[in-house]
Amino acid sequence: MGLSLGCASARIRKANALALVAADTRVLEGCYDCLKEARSTYARVAGDKHTKKPAPILARLFETDVLLALREKELALDWRPSVDRARSLVPRLPATMEATHVLDIVDAVFPDDNGVPMKATATLLRKFAPYTTKVDSELAWLARASMTPEVRRYIALSLDCSFSDRRNTSGDTTNTFANRRQVPVNAPPLVAYRAASCDPVDTLAMKRVFAAAPSFDEAAYALARRAMWETDETGGDYALGLFARAHTRFPRAPGVMFLTGWVNFTLGDCPEAVRHYDQTLAVEPAHDRALLQATRCLTTLRQDSAAIATATRFIALEPSNIGEGYYWRAANRLRRKELELARSDIEAAKSRGRNTENLTLAGIIEHEQDSLTIAEADLRSARRLPMGSENCTAGFYLGSVLTKREIWAEAAASFDSAMVCYDARAMDVAAKIAEVRAATKGSAAFRAKRIASLEEDLADRRRRYRTSAFNAASMNARLGNVARAEELLVIAADGPELADQVAKLRDQLARTNQPSPPVAPARRVAPSQLPRH
Repeated sequence: MGLSLGCASARIRKANALALVAADTRVLEGCYDCLKEARSTYARVAGDKHTKKPAPILARLFETDVLLALREKELALDWRPSVDRARSLVPRLPATMEATHVLDIVDAVFPDDNGVPMKATATLLRKFAPYTTKVDSELAWLARASMTPEVRRYIALSLDCSFSDRRNTSGDTTNTFANRRQVPVNAPPLVAYRAASCDPVDTLAMKRVFAAAPSFDEAAYALARRAMWETDETGGDYALGLFARAHTRFPRAPGVMFLTGWVNFTLGDCPEAVRHYDQTLAVEPAHDRALLQATRCLTTLRQDSAAIATATRFIALEPSNIGEGYYWRAANRLRRKELELARSDIEAAKSRGRNTENLTLAGIIEHEQDSLTIAEADLRSARRLPMGSENCTAGFYLGSVLTKREIWAEAAASFDSAMVCYDARAMDVAAKIAEVRAATKGSAAFRAKRIASLEEDLADRRRRYRTSAFNAASMNARLGNVARAEELLVIAADGPELADQVAKLRDQLARTNQPSPPVAPARRVAPSQLPRH
């Protein structure tokens, strides 16, 4: 019986040894599921009564918990359980490992900033600002730490990536972050992934990770973060496919959902963008950027009530860019003709920044309330800012304000300026359409959709161009500049939408006994169509 039991124990020990080898291999493969599988093996073998020396296995268990915590930070998942498990092992680990020191370094590594609120990121930046000065010494300590070489390299890369923009205090021009992130082509996927995922993502290196470890789904998220910047040219199919793969495996990773929404927002697919922003907020309710982008999309979709509610949630978070929340809520309240509420919001936005957007929308709201002196001041300020001559909307509404104030000559000049501005914008869009037609990137379906959207934009800008021309003609008619008025009416008559007004003004101009015809009503630009420049 003793012989039988001894043989059984030997078989178990041999099986455990093989399992440990397999677990070590899975750690080097590096994917999240690989690490979880390895951890399960280490925990089981360390607790097996047949394991005579559990200390080395507990050390590997600790390292794997650390790696899991870091990976969860990289995905903005809840990393605290992994850290807690690692911390519970500290009393059973060799003192030479300095496990508490390792956990202090893990604490200083930043989570995925695409998945957490901007306020949370700002808080972490303030908290760890003093830590920046000791990063280099921590990297030097990690290089000789009593840990598996690949694990300490991973931790070092994680720390380095979090503080990659710090100054090189040593003066060594060869010891740069770009050089430190370089790893051999044959490096294990664990290390290669962490080096390649530091922004900017190394696409070629990350593709090698995929080839070496096909189950490395988090690598899809890293690749997508780089590919999404080509959305305007390619249509985003590749990036969206990568995000979908990452989302399938990590359905609660907020950064994956938020950036999927961002790509759809960029493509002009607001219903799909809002769906992903809602998913982001279900996991991270304080995700301010998801709230702001959702507000913008809901505004585009003319879902005023939903946009106002989402903007209100954004404002309640008191983010650093709270003024944008007030701006978008004001725009939607203007469209609902809630002028007092819109005025209150845009005043709050102006108090936080007298930029082009805020001043232009303020001028429109004040115009609607007949607060003409203030409206004129705000619109003139918007036009004086850099690139103000390209703010067509401010020019148009300034003309309308001056019309109400019966300052005919300046109104004529302002409408004329708006007309020139809209014409230039229309030519820009026409050039973009030609560029997309000649492009070869992206699918034919994407290019067709992009062209259709641009053509709609072109038609809108040309309508505004003609409306500005008509209003300028009306002002010139009032001033007795008949020849100029007739020139402008040729432009205004180029589309069907002003046919009746053009005919009436031409009839008035034809009456020689009426040298100063009455002013035709100015056609205002719909608030829902306000440009963001």
